Amino acid sequence: MKRRFIWHAGDWVDVTDLKRPPRIGPYIIRDGMNALQHPATGEMMDSKSAFRRVTREHGLVEMGDQAPTTAPPRALPSVKADIVEAIQALKQGYEPPPIESAVDAGFTADTTRFFPT
Repeated sequence: MKRRFIWHAGDWVDVTDLKRPPRIGPYIIRDGMNALQHPATGEMMDSKSAFRRVTREHGLVEMGDQAPTTAPPRALPSVKADIVEAIQALKQGYEPPPIESAVDAGFTADTTRFFPT
């Protein structure tokens, strides 16, 4: 069985079998929110239901903070053939020319990470 632990008072405490206290009242989700400007109308709104109604009226979709992906990520080209070719060249005695500095190798010196130019 999977166990659950939390860090409490400087020690790990097993909370796997810990029961939540009974709920003494209903959960309430309020309609109010901090006022924000609706992107379709420019109107300032502090009601979730009014915001959603205006969004639907304008044919828009409320996304939250996670944009949906409509297509799978683009597959990267295979580098297997390039690796095989490089290994064969090394086995046949190929030696790359010596590099004096990273800038000579085609890397930019003005970045904290080196990227080929």
